[in-house]
Amino acid sequence: MTDSVKGPGGPPWSVDLLADLHAGVLDPAESARLWPQVNADPEARAVLAALDEVTVGLGQLGTAPVEPMPAQYAARLDAALQAEARASGRVATATPPPPPVAPVVDLAAARRRRGRMAAWSAGVLTAAAAAAAIAFVALPGNQTGGTPSAQDGNTPTNTEAPEGSAEAPLALSENNLGAAIGQLTGDTDYGQLGDEQGLRDCLTAHELPAPDSPLGVSPVTLDGQEGVAALLGAGQPGKFRLVVVEPTCTTDDPGTVLADTVIP
Repeated sequence: MTDSVKGPGGPPWSVDLLADLHAGVLDPAESARLWPQVNADPEARAVLAALDEVTVGLGQLGTAPVEPMPAQYAARLDAALQAEARASGRVATATPPPPPVAPVVDLAAARRRRGRMAAWSAGVLTAAAAAAAIAFVALPGNQTGGTPSAQDGNTPTNTEAPEGSAEAPLALSENNLGAAIGQLTGDTDYGQLGDEQGLRDCLTAHELPAPDSPLGVSPVTLDGQEGVAALLGAGQPGKFRLVVVEPTCTTDDPGTVLADTVIP
């Protein structure tokens, strides 16, 4: 990949260099030298934010269930494997087996091969998704959207709202804030903050870093208390910053910060 990002905060940054910096594979001394320059460059930060989204998406794909092979293709694969086995002499063809007896060995082998093919296909799709996402955000003028989330047993779910009312906000617990990453990624509901500028004004009022574009924003309840949660890049490879503020936060009346933590 030879694309580069030309930002005002530093020299043209190679996307490969930014990806290596984000992954933490550079020499420690070089990494320490580059991070301040990259964090000061809005274009480079946009690429790092996109890489954060790819990291989240890949984590969700890794835990997503693999869809079974369609029955019609599975049957054709089983038939082809049996025909190949008979042609090579591994199965006797002089006397056909009685109808109740199935070629157990061949069917088991077919299922194993089919399972390997399904797992291999899932790996190829995951790698292709990562490459496509990185290439897309590297093009000038492009911005990445949200990444679909795959919920598991540890992901918090919205409580059911009464009939005729608005959907209940995401319920968070201070003891398990990391589980909200998949739910918040890609959301753009600023609640009473209004819009992205309202979020930036609120963070600035609390002397917190105000990113160019958050990874996700949504109204929440934190241990029962209403707030607005913002998922931000932490400026470190593989880490995120989760900030929860009061929903009425303004420059004149910022209120309090309900939560501010870095999630590995």
